[in-house]
Amino acid sequence: MNEVPSFHSDQESFIQSLRKQTAVSHKKLEENYLSKMILDEKVSLPDYQNYLSAMYGVTLGCEDFVFSSLKDIIPNLDARKRSHLIEQDLLATGFSRAQIEALPVYRFAFASVAENLGAMYVLEGSTLGGRILYKHIHKTLGLTPESGCAYFWGYGEDTGMMWKSFVSSFTQFAQETGQSTEIIQGAVNTFTIIDNWLDEAVIEK
Repeated sequence: MNEVPSFHSDQESFIQSLRKQTAVSHKKLEENYLSKMILDEKVSLPDYQNYLSAMYGVTLGCEDFVFSSLKDIIPNLDARKRSHLIEQDLLATGFSRAQIEALPVYRFAFASVAENLGAMYVLEGSTLGGRILYKHIHKTLGLTPESGCAYFWGYGEDTGMMWKSFVSSFTQFAQETGQSTEIIQGAVNTFTIIDNWLDEAVIEK
């Protein structure tokens, strides 16, 4: 007798497929000039501010144009907003409120909830990498969550729990709606959007 696949195994299968199909666009973003610069041993405070300024535009854009369609799908949605942490970091490292308000914001315009969910997968996934970046910036620039590195600190000790909660709701939507393809396309497009956005933010190479 054939065993009926468990919901958990279906979740794992979807996540594995998602990671495989976004691997190329994800890798390209990791190879972006700003992405590599932020991990450099010689990263400077202006480098750090340049990276945060760019990420502010896509993070706030996601909150402004993506989150509203996901309020009935993803739990603790308000707690997942992190653009204010970037504002906090920029202010702590010398930016003025006027400089922050002048930063450009990306206007996400995906056609479906599924694509928006793919975009949020990318932004939520960045909280995991943020822990690595936090350690690096703390070591090289001496910043803490209180003194300019709150964004990379993210959810702090709750990062793992918040990610698991997101993945559970995320995969449940994919299974119940059969819109895995649209979600994956939204994620691929978002990696590319962020890659291009960071390119435009580079002042000097």
